[in-house]
Amino acid sequence: MFPARVRLSVTAIGTQIGFAISGFLPTVAAAVAGDGTGAWLGVAIFTAALCLVNVIAVATARETYRVPTARLGIEETAPAEPVGAVR
Repeated sequence: MFPARVRLSVTAIGTQIGFAISGFLPTVAAAVAGDGTGAWLGVAIFTAALCLVNVIAVATARETYRVPTARLGIEETAPAEPVGAVR
């Protein structure tokens, strides 16, 4: 979807942010869970919400499997037609 230079940077930054957030998730899960037999439900809903963000991102992304790697990130524009061109 993006040229290699941007793809590498975004992947590295996204991975590091994900690692930083993931380090705190056990603490957040323990705080959300609390005590009792149904304590797991809050953590399950929290996890489902995080998964929903991923599903939305994947569902709205542009498909690029047929685009050559060299063409990724380049806007495709229709060729300009001469003035007065007849179709």
